[in-house]
Amino acid sequence: MSLENMEPKIDWKEINTVLLDMDGTLLDLNFDYYFWHEYLPENWAKQNNLNPQTAKIRLLDWYKQEAGTLSWYCLDFWAEKLDFDILKLKKDLTHLIKYRPHAQMFLERLNSTKISVAMVTNAHEDLIKMKAGVTGIDVFFDRIISSHSIGHAKEENAFWHKLRNTMPFDTSKTLLIDDNLSVLRTAKKFGIKHLLSVAKPNSQRPNQNTEEFEAIDSFDHIIF
Repeated sequence: MSLENMEPKIDWKEINTVLLDMDGTLLDLNFDYYFWHEYLPENWAKQNNLNPQTAKIRLLDWYKQEAGTLSWYCLDFWAEKLDFDILKLKKDLTHLIKYRPHAQMFLERLNSTKISVAMVTNAHEDLIKMKAGVTGIDVFFDRIISSHSIGHAKEENAFWHKLRNTMPFDTSKTLLIDDNLSVLRTAKKFGIKHLLSVAKPNSQRPNQNTEEFEAIDSFDHIIF
């Protein structure tokens, strides 16, 4: 389901907590996609005297094996597995770290309300710090919680149980916005009532099919 240029139906009187993903939701996923699919394979190939295409095929296969797990999102895991300084290489691409359309304005407007706002992300803490340094995104949140501090990826039900122990919230009065459909499905099973996806997480890629979830294309389509 793509709801480009349509306003999502949110009854803000029912919401007292907003949980927001970072990559692909508030920030352009192009930074992460380009790094993992192009820049890392190219540089890892050079380090190991491999053909770039061979390196890319090997890495993509390893990514698939770890998809949806905490390891997939862990910079330390990949640094050890590849014998490569992942964070240092990511710093080469900081010019690609950008807000999605109108996301910063949305955060500013959300902060003017009495709603509790938390970032819940699978991103590694070091990557959150890097992106906050570029965008200043950290100032908009009451809490910033990485799945690495919880011990489970957001795709796992255990994440949501531990999150509620960390920061109590009423699932019936909580809105989660996330571009990851697996995460949204897990959150729905956990009981989070209000769910929104993102039609275009990556500015350089086509819109995704958000299937059963209502989606936004730009944050200026959210009306308070």
